[in-house]
Amino acid sequence: MYSDFTAAELADALDRVRDLSPELTGPLSMLDQASLGWTSRYPQLAEPQQAFSQARHKQWPHTRTEQTWQDVVTTAAALAAALRELGDVRLDRCTEQTGWGACGLARPEQGPCRAEKEHLAPAAGSETRQ
Repeated sequence: MYSDFTAAELADALDRVRDLSPELTGPLSMLDQASLGWTSRYPQLAEPQQAFSQARHKQWPHTRTEQTWQDVVTTAAALAAALRELGDVRLDRCTEQTGWGACGLARPEQGPCRAEKEHLAPAAGSETRQ
């Protein structure tokens, strides 16, 4: 869902974390996964993304507190600020087919996709378009 967002759109979604219920861990997980793809292309996002990821992992029912929720909100806002600096950039994602569907990983600026070994070979007799 969030993986097709621009950096600014993902930042807006991260800013809305403060309006979520602390019990809703699903959206946090999806935001974590979507933001992770940006770190391979933009290394300056690695630290705020990792902080958000670590904070959201503490939101499980047996470890959740008001402090852990405030940490999630704070780290989401910091990651949003870092993403917003990129503006309306959209990640170019790999469209190669894998055993589970389209690859979807962020394409590196140079070189092959990190999941190239998981890509399926084209069907026999089909043409490859460049």
